[in-house]
Amino acid sequence: MFCPRCGAEHEPDQRFCSKCGAVLGTAENPQSVAAAGSAPTVAAASVPIVHAVPQPTPAPPQPSATSLHPIPDEGLTLEEIVAWLQSGGYSAQVVTGESGKRHIESSSQGARFNIMTPGCQSGRCATLEFLFGYSCGGKFDVSHINEWNGQILWCRAYTDSVNDPWLEMDIALGPGVTYESLNHQFSYWNDRLGRFIAAYGLR
Repeated sequence: MFCPRCGAEHEPDQRFCSKCGAVLGTAENPQSVAAAGSAPTVAAASVPIVHAVPQPTPAPPQPSATSLHPIPDEGLTLEEIVAWLQSGGYSAQVVTGESGKRHIESSSQGARFNIMTPGCQSGRCATLEFLFGYSCGGKFDVSHINEWNGQILWCRAYTDSVNDPWLEMDIALGPGVTYESLNHQFSYWNDRLGRFIAAYGLR
């Protein structure tokens, strides 16, 4: 079976493309597919991890301008991050965790993930922390963590106190960063998230 979006070859019973996240066996339009997430997956210290729910993956968000679209030097507000995600067809909402801090819930590659914003000042956030966690009931093989971190750059994996796997990627929104650059880095997160889920059967 071949992916209708990127052409990658897959097993006949595989539901999602491990390369681009497209739904296999259908001719989807990536610009019109929206991921729908209802339950959060946040840092282990605040909210319990939930199982990933299969869902299609839309295309990366795109700015409205055709030329380079700069991001403010101080970063983005949570509302601007939500608008950016929704412009590409992703579900996104601001939620408040048990600690009282606000973060963003979204979904991609058939899995829910969270965007934390450490170090926000004056309502603008210059650092985005993408987090995905999966509840394995303590049965995850921790040797996979060293395997992953030894092969994949930028997206680090680790296990929490109950031996559940997590994937994390940080994006800096410093002076000179554009929405085009943010889109590129978000595409990298999407790709690595799909690989992580597929490699270790996190469905």
